[in-house]
Amino acid sequence: MDKPAAIKRALIEALGFNENLAITAEVISIQNTTCTVKLVSGMVLDDVRLCATINENEDLFITVPKVGSEVILMSQTGELSGLIVIKVDAVESMSYKKGGFEFIVDGTTGKVTLKNETSNLGALVSSLLTEIQNAIILTPSGPGKIAPTTIAKLIQLDTKFKTLLNSN
Repeated sequence: MDKPAAIKRALIEALGFNENLAITAEVISIQNTTCTVKLVSGMVLDDVRLCATINENEDLFITVPKVGSEVILMSQTGELSGLIVIKVDAVESMSYKKGGFEFIVDGTTGKVTLKNETSNLGALVSSLLTEIQNAIILTPSGPGKIAPTTIAKLIQLDTKFKTLLNSN
């Protein structure tokens, strides 16, 4: 019996799990679209996928668990190398990417990113509020400006948007 098969058989016997059953583990670290986990037995496994397939360039939905939280794993292949996270106990972030489109909810920063190849919602909102603040209003008596009290409110609104929307 080769070494990987022997390890698999030993795990099945020691932990009492069938390769088709879910495995509970603790997240140790995150690396892009994979994570490192620690099994109940203390064994540490690298390269556990956070999504069914690794395809970072076109179409990707990923839920990133918090380090130290529990996840449930299953193997697509019956091998330890085929482990994927199927349930996350505590979410750090979620992201969806499709070509140049990107939507990210980041629990660490508390911000949302919504952008495509040419535009970012956070930057657009900020630019719009800046344009309104600097607007010149045509009146019968000539050009006018936005009232200072309104500008102050627009600045407050821009600040609030920046706490919610990522402009990067």
